Order: sequence, then structure tokens, then C-alpha cells
Amino acid sequence: MPKKNGYDWSDLSAPPVLDDHSSVKHEIICDYLRRYISVFTKNPIIDNFKINVIDGFAGGGRYRSPVSSEIIPGSPLLLMRTLQSAEAEVNANGRRKPFVLDATYYFVEIDKRAIEQLRFALSESELPVEKVHVLHGDFLKLLPKICSDIKSRSRKPRNIFILDQYGYKDVPPSVLRRLFETFPAGTEVILTFSTDSLINYMSNKSGVTKTLKRLDLGGILKHPDLQDAIEIKQSRLLIEQLLYKEIQSQCGASFYTPFFIVSRKSNRAYWLIHLSSHPTARNEMLLTHWGSKNAFEHHGAEGLNMMLGYDPTFEAIKDQNMFDFIFDDDADKRVLNALTEEVPQFLSSSESFTVQDLIFKTCNNSPATLSQYKSALFGLQQSKVLKILTDNGNVRRSPSSISFEDQLLVTNQLYFLL
Repeated sequence: MPKKNGYDWSDLSAPPVLDDHSSVKHEIICDYLRRYISVFTKNPIIDNFKINVIDGFAGGGRYRSPVSSEIIPGSPLLLMRTLQSAEAEVNANGRRKPFVLDATYYFVEIDKRAIEQLRFALSESELPVEKVHVLHGDFLKLLPKICSDIKSRSRKPRNIFILDQYGYKDVPPSVLRRLFETFPAGTEVILTFSTDSLINYMSNKSGVTKTLKRLDLGGILKHPDLQDAIEIKQSRLLIEQLLYKEIQSQCGASFYTPFFIVSRKSNRAYWLIHLSSHPTARNEMLLTHWGSKNAFEHHGAEGLNMMLGYDPTFEAIKDQNMFDFIFDDDADKRVLNALTEEVPQFLSSSESFTVQDLIFKTCNNSPATLSQYKSALFGLQQSKVLKILTDNGNVRRSPSSISFEDQLLVTNQLYFLL
């Protein structure tokens, strides 16, 4: 396989060694899929659930372990096995009617040798392949056909797009926007974006403007603080923040979770960005991050302005002064403390907010889960900084009872006296 695409699939008997950061991505995606199915099957009446899973850069379906060199599954097989086990888990919970997870898969790969590996991996897996579409070609060129096929089978489909591009050029934000316009409800995207590759390219300066415009990211060049600062170390932080804001504004999704992965071997950074149209999806992805208990990184604070990241080694943290936040045992306390300080400042611009107003306007830049927001708000009510009122004007008596429709009434005078 060409070097630019990352893996060599030429030898069917010896698939490539899986990168450490890819292993982390696989774990996160599979854990999220389990949570996804769990959320949608809480209602015992649901006995059939249809979903489309699109892996736009599927690879060869199998790798060698970097530790033992044994053959391990790639993302297509992991996705299928995860959903298969999720279906079995739902049925193990004593349902009256058997639950059927009706999944259709689209595995897209541009490399012919990788396609050969993938077909071989599927044939060896004993997984059901009746609803598996293995497509050889460029993802962007095949996407209209995939969308058309999905629409022909359902008016309101549920789709999860796994877009694990190797660099940063293959999935412009405009493509994401078209996905959310085509499927305005029920669609989620998990996207990788190699920030370091783009930043290193920008440092060379030639062709930067043209490339960024083609990727719908030309707006970051207009930022005044970026002028003549490409070579400065701190400018990497600024570029990452500007990139994230630009992607947010261009992609058409309502909710985002940026997850920062750093490769031990190459010391390159990747975003794993989750995009969705529903706050529950965002919350479940955040719970996936919190539940992993690995080292996360971000360029920001614990409260309402941060980006997330993962590093495979705790030892590496000490050498990375720009990354301060780790999802360790103390993280929950630090997030609650930050929310307690920052939420009143945010709410002070208005006499009245709903819980939904607060969360929808701040959650995309915060590591806080819905439960943490509720705990912080209830603590502020106990401190008499604000009141949380139901539609009937009653005061909420516990964090778990707080709903999106509740009003938040802030007493500015009380807050400033604290």
C-alpha cells in the first residue's frame, strides 16, 4: 500500500502491525456502540432495531498485534462482533420477545490489496455477511450510492459513520454537513483528524491557503494572532483551537466531543471527533471517555472550555506541559469545582435560563457529563447561588430529578457576595 495510506496490505499471510493509537480508537468505538445499543433498547417494547454502520476507511479487516504479533481483528470485524454481542446481551436480560438487531454494514476501502484481505477476513470469521457490502473505491465517490441505498430502505434511518481517515484531507467538513442535511435525525459520525499532519504542512507554508480552502478550513488563516506565528510552539495550540472551531461551524452537527489521541511511536496527535444531532449521544460518548480511565489530554481547563485527549503512557504526561487535564480519580471533583465557579458567571448574563439552554450552549467545549452538570447545579442551589425550578415553580430536591425544561434563576447579588 502507498505510504501515505499508512499500512501495507500486500502480503495476505502477514497483515500489517496495528498502531497503538488505532487500538485505542477501536476500544472507544466498540465501547460506544455497546452504550448506543443499550440506550436504544431500554424500552422493552422495542424488539427490532435497524441500524446502518458505514466504515469509510475500513482497511483489510485484520492486523498483527504490536505486542504478540498474533492476528487480531480490524474495525469491520470488531464492529460486527460488538453489535452481535450487544444483541445477545439485550436478549440475556429476560425479554418476553426476542430482540433482533438488524444491522447493515458498508465497508469501503480504496486499496485493492486491503479489499482482498478484508474479504478473506470476513470469510474466515464465521460472521453473518448477508447484509455486508464490501465496496472498493474512494469513499467520497461511493458516498452518494451508499446514501441512496440507505434512503431506499428507510425514511428515518439510524446511521453511524466511522470515518477513520489516515490524515486530514479525505473528509472535508462540507461532506459532514451534507450527511447531516441528508439524514437530519439519527445520524452520528466518528471522525479522525490528524491535527499534527495539517499543522506540520502549514509550517511549510507553500500551498497552505489553497489546501485549507479546499478543505473548507480557510477561515483559520484570517485569525490575527496566527500571522507570522506558524513556527512558534504555542501557535500549535492556537491552530488546534481554530481548527476545532472551524470544523464545528462547517460540519452541520449540533453536538461534538473531541477526543485527543497521541501515538507513542510517532508522537503524532489525532482527534477522534464524535458528531451527532442529539445531546444523549454526546453524553454517552463522554461517558465512554470517562469510563476508559486512561490518560486524556486537552488544551484548556476542567470547566466550560476544553478539548480532550488520550496518551498511551502516563509517563509521557510529565513532558507535555501544555496538557493539564487527566481523567483520573480526582477528575470528577475538579470538573465539579470548575462548573461551580464558571456556571454562575455564564448565567449572570441573563436573569433566566433553562437547564437545556445552559447545557446546549456550553457542552461542546466541556468534559462534563449530564450527571456532572446536574450535580454542580444542585450544589449551587444548596449554596443559594441559584434556584432550579420546575414548570410548576417547585424547587428541585435532588440532582437526578433535574430536567432540561427546568428554569435556572440566578441571584447575582448572592453570587458576588460568596
